[in-house]
Amino acid sequence: MLIFLFFLLTGIVFGYFLNGKYINKTQKVFLNISILLLLFFMGASIGKDPELFDKIAGFGFQAFVIASSTIVFSIIAVFIVVNFMGNKQ
Repeated sequence: MLIFLFFLLTGIVFGYFLNGKYINKTQKVFLNISILLLLFFMGASIGKDPELFDKIAGFGFQAFVIASSTIVFSIIAVFIVVNFMGNKQ
């Protein structure tokens, strides 16, 4: 687990200092293909696990409830803050 965290943090540091200066079109294509392959193999590993595959419906419903609640309460909070602060433009 620590090795994954190490590579993630190393990538973040390199990305921060490079800031997109040295990325050309070929590297962008390679990056997109790498991400698509990663998603494919993650999906394959989920699909081969029968227990996890059976529980996806329950996870999906919980994720929907959490995401919907977050959106609704964020909108409510924005309205409250805007009304409290007033229109200061």
